[in-house]
Amino acid sequence: MNFSLVFDHIVQTVHRAIVKLIEGYKYEVKGVWGKLSDVSRIMVRESKSVETDKSIYPRNGYQPKGGGFERDFMIDVLNPSADVLSYTKVDRRHKLKIAYRDETGIPRNYEVDFIVKTARKNYLVETKADKDLDSPNVAVKVKAAVAWCEQASTVLPAASFQQPQEWEYLILSESLLKDNRGLGFEALVPLCQGLRDKILAEAENKLFLI
Repeated sequence: MNFSLVFDHIVQTVHRAIVKLIEGYKYEVKGVWGKLSDVSRIMVRESKSVETDKSIYPRNGYQPKGGGFERDFMIDVLNPSADVLSYTKVDRRHKLKIAYRDETGIPRNYEVDFIVKTARKNYLVETKADKDLDSPNVAVKVKAAVAWCEQASTVLPAASFQQPQEWEYLILSESLLKDNRGLGFEALVPLCQGLRDKILAEAENKLFLI
């Protein structure tokens, strides 16, 4: 490692591998369309769920521990927003999994928190505690989810599916929601986009500090 040419070669090789890992998410467009109704019922505790008429499930659950943020998002934003046509808190049985590699390179599946449908677009929305935003794994998940949405947006929905073709990934932090109480979903979208893009930009800058 004291030989500078060898050292430089190793650094450049590792650098290229990391860039390829973070920027190289591409999803082959194949498979079958799924419907939330394929899972006919979701079992939730009444005390840890929110009642809604904007979902095929009459109550949508939230995390029993530390789930107040998800609860507030449903009660304060999703339920009252006229621009939200429907939404659901994603359950593992929905089988919506986004493949990615964590910051150590281990293959994993990312399960996003919410699907939100508006007249013009479908959104995958992740609610994230402020303390977790700087986690390297968050940036990798964001990159993977953005790539998933880009690929999903190229697929025309089946005629029987009354939904927009375009998908977009958003990330919503606790402070972003708290500081913007009273805003509807569409008004929050640009703020969520800004946070998402900031996370991606910071991750990319860290890569090129090698």
